[in-house]
Amino acid sequence: MTKEVLIKQLSDLVRFKTLSGNVEENTKALDYVQELIGQGFEMERIKNGKAEVLMASVVKGNSPKYCYMVHVDVVSGRDDQFEMKIEDGKAIGRGTCDMKFSIPLGISLLKEAREKQIDFCLMITTDEEVGGLEGAKLIAERGFSPQILIVPDGGENLNFVDKAKGVCQLKLVAKGKPAHASRPWLGKNAIDPLLKLGAELLKIYGENNLTESWKTTMNFGTISGGTSTNQVCPEAEMKIDFRYPETDSIENIVSVVEGKIKELGLEVEVSKLSTGLPTFTDVNDPEVKRYIGVMEEAFGQKIVVKQTYGASDARHFAGLKCPVLMHKPLGGEIHSEDEWIDIDSVMTFCEGLKKYLGLNS
Repeated sequence: MTKEVLIKQLSDLVRFKTLSGNVEENTKALDYVQELIGQGFEMERIKNGKAEVLMASVVKGNSPKYCYMVHVDVVSGRDDQFEMKIEDGKAIGRGTCDMKFSIPLGISLLKEAREKQIDFCLMITTDEEVGGLEGAKLIAERGFSPQILIVPDGGENLNFVDKAKGVCQLKLVAKGKPAHASRPWLGKNAIDPLLKLGAELLKIYGENNLTESWKTTMNFGTISGGTSTNQVCPEAEMKIDFRYPETDSIENIVSVVEGKIKELGLEVEVSKLSTGLPTFTDVNDPEVKRYIGVMEEAFGQKIVVKQTYGASDARHFAGLKCPVLMHKPLGGEIHSEDEWIDIDSVMTFCEGLKKYLGLNS
């Protein structure tokens, strides 16, 4: 892949407004990718709800040696952010770093893998930004089990990610009884129990939010209820996002929340939204050591191993215990107005991947 091809394809991809849930734009983007891939591959397009997954493989089967998993969906942005620009060797635009840069690479690697008959699969999802519940999760549940999962969707400053926190998002609903705000004793405010519960949960998890730590953190994402200031709220809900390390679990978090509800004598219903297991990769695994060694040679510097706090589609494959190679080129400002990826770094990353996969031998 030449630098010119990278820039052209990345610019075209950025132009698609592939917000999660925008079925039309994501379909157009995948159509474009499929056209670039061309003929001669095992190609499958799986639609599920508002998501679609494109899978292109060199060898037919459900357990390729290498799966290169990326996503084409992005978060929202201004119209001008969907027109990529080049400044000081950086490609700037929505999704350049998270993570459309990876798609031209994946197409190039796929084509070269076919020439060498390397068992390689390119998987592109369209709902990673909203949890991957209709995309990657479905593929995992169907029994897709790669031997090695390559996910260029984490790690800053060329860091290799050895572990990522799991996610547990809960919805809490409380119901009350409406009344005029001047006579609150005639009603039952649904917001009150959520506030009481929230205060108790902060006593447990609040300290973990104050500084960087490998402990379970909690974020009150939304609290909603009521339609008028002068009415006692009849129904309210609160959504909480927990990020937890491998020493905690979804079951334990739910147990803590439900335990506090019972202890306080509250009437609050708990349901799960998006959940995912923590991912962990043993850096002493021979494949991981080989990968890091190849990338250190390619970039001419030491690759630092570090954990990440965000989640990716890799969470849905955590149960496989296969090595997850989570690493990416230099980039930054994801989800911001100035999101960028370094073009030369992408090219070096591509060369490193080619060597690791045995494509340049």
